[in-house]
Amino acid sequence: MSTTLVRDTTGAAGESSKDSRKEETVRQTHQLRIPFFLGLLVIVLVAAIPYISLACNSSKFNRAEVFFAECAREMLQTANLVTPLYHGQGFFDKPILVYWMILTSFKAFGVSHLTARIPSIIFALSTITLTGVAAGRLFSPASGLLAAMSLGSAFMFMSFANLCMSDMPLVFFDCASLSLLYAALSSQKYRNICFWLASLSLGLGFLTKGPVGIVLPLISFAAYLTICRQWHLVRFQHVISSALIMAASASPWFFAAYRENGAGALVYFFIRENVQRFAGATYDTHRPLWYMIVCLFSGFAPWSIFLPFAFKDFLRKWREQSGPQNMQAKVFLWLWIGTVTLFFSVSRGKIDYYVLPVYPAAAILTASYITSALARKSAAPVVLGWISACALAAAGIASIYFLQQLTGNAPAQQWLLIPIALCGGGALMALALFQKLYLRAYAAMFAAICLSMNGFALQIFPVITRLQAVQSFRAAIVSSTPETRIGVYSTIENWIDEITFQTNREPLKIKNVTGANLFLASPAEALLLIPESEFQRLPLSTLLHVQVLDSKPFVAHALNPGYVFGRHGNLTEGSRLLLVSNRTGQ
Repeated sequence: MSTTLVRDTTGAAGESSKDSRKEETVRQTHQLRIPFFLGLLVIVLVAAIPYISLACNSSKFNRAEVFFAECAREMLQTANLVTPLYHGQGFFDKPILVYWMILTSFKAFGVSHLTARIPSIIFALSTITLTGVAAGRLFSPASGLLAAMSLGSAFMFMSFANLCMSDMPLVFFDCASLSLLYAALSSQKYRNICFWLASLSLGLGFLTKGPVGIVLPLISFAAYLTICRQWHLVRFQHVISSALIMAASASPWFFAAYRENGAGALVYFFIRENVQRFAGATYDTHRPLWYMIVCLFSGFAPWSIFLPFAFKDFLRKWREQSGPQNMQAKVFLWLWIGTVTLFFSVSRGKIDYYVLPVYPAAAILTASYITSALARKSAAPVVLGWISACALAAAGIASIYFLQQLTGNAPAQQWLLIPIALCGGGALMALALFQKLYLRAYAAMFAAICLSMNGFALQIFPVITRLQAVQSFRAAIVSSTPETRIGVYSTIENWIDEITFQTNREPLKIKNVTGANLFLASPAEALLLIPESEFQRLPLSTLLHVQVLDSKPFVAHALNPGYVFGRHGNLTEGSRLLLVSNRTGQ
């Protein structure tokens, strides 16, 4: 009996000790959770500042923004929720979901450049949050915060966070789909619901960008199941239910589009915009096989400096552990990066931002490497931190010269925020590194990038806007009579869509000097936007009978970092844009 009592007491004591440890773990978890989520909230708010500033101060659409914004505006104007309309014609380059999002923003807040970009900003901030939470659950709270910071301040992610395109929603749905698929394998209790939610996210990804929204995440997932030998966790009922959910979320619009526009719309989307585009039959960029790898490193800059070290560390641990069983999360993340990068590397229609969906995985791997390397006192993240600090300071000093040139030697207070942010960030990084406060050093790097980008939005974008001469001519176009024809010379034809969006007028493309002469010679009232160099080539008889209403310096070249550096900030190259009327009495 006594033995039994002793055993019972020991068992009770053991249970009590176990419960006590469990309570302590829960208590510590809650202590960590409050600062973790508070820190994550601060990161999201800091990242939101430059995203919103860029969206507010960029008064001209960039890249393919105008297609999405103009389609949504015309859909709102015609109350058509099925067919994306572009200059009154069906436009089936992309599925409908992003158009619905932008249209909803227009209806709620009015039609403008900013409101067109609100959905992308929301999805960008949501992706940062999801990435931080995923990294925190997989590795550590510090990794979660660092992953959120690296993603939120990566060059291309920041650039696309404020563009009204389908790419930022796709990044979110891909991140959500793959996170839920991995969670389904990790949790038997919530496996079904995770698969169902992942399937819904995959369906919405398909409705956002097309087949890549489903194909690429599922290829990554299948590769992981094969390498880690986890196919047995996916049951037949999971496959059937997931397929039904994906079909239910994505197919209704395609059916409605078929009924309203016929089979040609679906053939155009699936064959021309996906199969033929991938094969290069409709869009061949003639870029080399390694182009997407370069885009990964340039777009994820400055944090991409850590990726080779993270990959080397991953391979070392793989060899030491003789397989992927103890490294499943990192195997999953590297396959995520490798699948997308390889897929688009094989494609003939390579574009730099196609690699955007891998940035959450890159951010998590970067953060995990930095925190684990610091924990084992590796010198690499410290050395790379010093390199980053010096690079920030050097960029701040170099920016002084270029900003002076770009702003026409304006008073320093009009452009000084950028060099102060970069140099100050470099100094704070160096101070934190010297004090061995390494995570604070990387937080300073994140803050410096966001602050300098905010300075760019507030101080440099207004300068560039003044060089986008069409903005100055908008009032004259809007105030002209509805019968007035608007012409845009072919060398600036990219302004046609912008004018349509801003004025609800349909400009005509004027192909050459002969066409400009005929356009202005017509008895009907006409306004023509034409570069001064082309205007001077018109016959003297035409020059004597037209009136130049306005003349502005303008940027005749597509802006990109290479062009800005190559021209040393002199973006107009002496070019002027004229607004010409064939009514001399105006």
